Order: sequence, then structure tokens, then C-alpha cells
Amino acid sequence: MKLLDGIKILDLSTGLAPALATKYLAAFGAEVIKVEKPGAGDMTRKWEPLKDGRSLYFNYLNGGKKSVALDIASGVGNAIILELVKKIDVFVESFQPGYMETIGLSYEILQDINPDLIYVQYSTFGDNGPDKNRPGSSLVAQAKSVAMDMTGVIGQEPIKLEPSVGEHYASGNLAAGIMLALINRERHGGGQKLDVSLVDSLFNCIEAAPAAYSTVGEIHTRKGNFDPSCAPYDTFKTKDGFIAIGIATDAQWFKFCDALELKHLKEDSRFQTNEGRVDDYLNKLRPLVEKETMIYTKSEIEEKCRVEGIPCSAVFDISEIMSHPNTKANHFMCELESKQFGQMCVPNLPFELGRSTAEISCDGPELGANTEEVLDGLGYTADAIKEFVENQHC
Repeated sequence: MKLLDGIKILDLSTGLAPALATKYLAAFGAEVIKVEKPGAGDMTRKWEPLKDGRSLYFNYLNGGKKSVALDIASGVGNAIILELVKKIDVFVESFQPGYMETIGLSYEILQDINPDLIYVQYSTFGDNGPDKNRPGSSLVAQAKSVAMDMTGVIGQEPIKLEPSVGEHYASGNLAAGIMLALINRERHGGGQKLDVSLVDSLFNCIEAAPAAYSTVGEIHTRKGNFDPSCAPYDTFKTKDGFIAIGIATDAQWFKFCDALELKHLKEDSRFQTNEGRVDDYLNKLRPLVEKETMIYTKSEIEEKCRVEGIPCSAVFDISEIMSHPNTKANHFMCELESKQFGQMCVPNLPFELGRSTAEISCDGPELGANTEEVLDGLGYTADAIKEFVENQHC
């Protein structure tokens, strides 16, 4: 028996964050019924990369879920949703705030039908305020949340985060919020509404920037890969790529100099303390360190630093990290056999419970694959279901 066996989730959302959140819950046994637009399906079905016309992205996000094709704005589709709400634990949607009210599927209406329901609303800008009905995207949310202003090189244009870090934060917030609401329901009774936005999730990534500005007026902005509080904490060129070196103490600096045989830098009075190393770092210490790192390959430097206990890593690309021994030892990736794509590799869950098993699937459902099954469970006849399909309600 899995941890979330018996939990039923009706997922009307589209896009990355809510799909990833419900994927986590499905892996631990929750039954996730994904509601999609008849004919078109979820927008991620068209997202690259594609193989034989099928989206690997969609399958990564929706493995292990069921699919029901349903026009929720039609009278028939609306009635079916209201029937399903009586039987589920969690309802997830990502429409613009206010839309669900216009089609009779608001939190208040659904709560009256099922007082124990956890109603999850995901949006770009939040449920309130002047931006709530603006069209949004990952790029726009990063710009709005200050995250983009903090990413990039000093004096150059802002850079968006890659991959979709904000959506991954949001997915974790969604999954955690759902679990907390379920725990509260078990202990105290009753459902509640959970509101998560992409911008809010990104605000929680900018760490101490609000505190710094509100207390001392400091504006955290782009600084590149280096850290202005300690040095050398940066990425450097090597003979065959780049290396990330994270030196935070004087002791680590001296060990680093020993590892690369940099006696001249170790004895240089300007760099004896962290204060000296961060002083005009980009013009003084950085070019001197990079001159030395370019003598070696990234693996040579990584090994030298490993021996001395210096935080360090080669900058890996996907082909290098997939086969890395540490990746395999910690099961960071899953090698799965897909019915649609053959053997493929996907990221594992980002957490592991010692006593609770999870199962990752890389095969998302065909559009509407479970429509008949779900409607049959509600008591609809085969003839009625056929009529719904013919009239494009399903």
C-alpha cells in the first residue's frame, strides 16, 4: 500500500507547476484524473522535445495519471465536474482568477457540494491585486519577481533563469500545501482553499533581498557567478570547459593554492585574508586564478580540490552528468521502459522516504483514455457517453 492510496485528485490545470505537483502525489499512490479539452488536450502535449509527434515533456509531467476529455464550460461538462467533486479529495485549477466563478465552479460552490474538498488555485500573479487577470508566463513572472534583475553579469542585461526554476519551486509549494491541507482535514475536519502563485514562489527565491532593502537600502542585483562576500567563489575557464570553485574561508584558500601549486598567490600579501581577496576581485584576483585554471582540465582541478577538501565541481552538461557515478549511486535519474518511447531516462523524485515507496511513470495517458471509465463510475450509460463525445462535450 502506498502513502496516498485512496486520495483522489481532479486536476483541471495546465502547464508545468501544477502538473509536476500532482505527479509527485501520483507517485505515492494518489489517483490523479487529468481533465483536458476535447480534441486539443493539454497544451504541454505540443511542447518540445517531440519524438514521433509525441511530447516527451507531457509524458515526463503526466506519467501515472488518468485523462478525461471534457468541456468544463458546457452544461454537460459542468454537470460531470460537479458530480466528480462529490467523490474527490483535491481539486486543482490554473485558470485566470475569476474564471471559475463565471462557469459555476468556484470554491464556494464546490465547498457546498463537498465540505471536505481541498480546492487548489494556481496563477501567475496571485488571486488579488491589479495584475491578477493579466496574461502571464515564466519569463514575465521572473521579471515581475526581481529574480531576473538578480540574474546575469554586472552591467549587462537581465537573464532569465534556466531551467524553469520558478515553476519547480511553485510545484513544491503546491504539493506541500496540498499535503498540509490534507493533514489539517484529518486532524480537525473540513477542507480549505490553497492559493499558490508563480510570482509569490519566485519571491521566496530572492532570499534576503527584501530584508536588505527594507533595513539598509541595499539593492541586490546582478553580480554574475561570483559572491561579493567571499572569494574566489566563482566559475573559471579550464582547458576543456569550466570549473566552479567555492572558497569561503582563508583556510580553504591556502589549501586551494597548495592543490594547484600556487605558491606565488598563497604568499601574496593582498590575498592573505578574505577582505583582501574580495577587494576589487574582478580586476585583481579573478584573472590571476583563471590564468592558472586554464592550464588544467576541469576533471584535473576537481580531483586536486577533492583531495584537499575544497568545494569544487566541473560544470557538467547533460551527457556528462547522466552517466556520473554520483548520479547513479543516489538514483537522481530513473531509467524507465516507456510503452511510447522505449527506454528513456527522467529525473527521479527530488526526495526519498525510507519507509514509503513511490513509483515514477514516464507514460502519460492518451487524450481521453479514461473518459469512459470515469463516466461509467458516475453511472452514465454507454449511449449517453457516446452522445457526449459526438456533441464534443467529451
